[in-house]
Amino acid sequence: MTVTVANMHTVALPLDTLAPIPDVIDRARNGDAAAFGEIYDTHVDSVYRYLLYRVREPSDAEDLTSEVFTRAFANVHRYRWQGKSFLAWLYTIARNAVTDRRRRDRPTVELDNAHGLAEEGPTAHDRAVLGEEVDALRGAVKHLTGEQQEVLVLRFVDDLSSREVADILGKNEGAIRALQFRALGRLRRILHDQLT
Repeated sequence: MTVTVANMHTVALPLDTLAPIPDVIDRARNGDAAAFGEIYDTHVDSVYRYLLYRVREPSDAEDLTSEVFTRAFANVHRYRWQGKSFLAWLYTIARNAVTDRRRRDRPTVELDNAHGLAEEGPTAHDRAVLGEEVDALRGAVKHLTGEQQEVLVLRFVDDLSSREVADILGKNEGAIRALQFRALGRLRRILHDQLT
């Protein structure tokens, strides 16, 4: 992970910056709002990027980021170190928030009001022409395990190294590389089958 400081020098940060120091977590667990503010400042951008990738709409990602940190604040007293960083715990909350939102926001239309809906959006042909490959990729990603999806998001959307992903997920670097290799191989096979 690198950070550009005020005088425009790029500085490599050690991996332990991906998780707040235990003192900050302990203070937050004991009700110190300022300590939780430090945690928020450290992780808000990562959580937002993760959510933006999952929901694709900036305003939804902002709402969900707020929801994730509200849930985390309300439950920080329950956080226990289990070999994964605090950021991994936040990603778990984020994943659950996306699932909850999708369940809650599933579109429903009463049958009496359904007439004429197809006329409002693009035709099936337009959609196929414009987004066939993107739709195929998104569909293929759904066939991966949750762990494989998370590794791909962290590696290619958040642009983290294998080592950084391993630290976040509490795994070794070899396991992350293996998950990534299997995920990309599976995507390749799925896409090949769909496009042929």
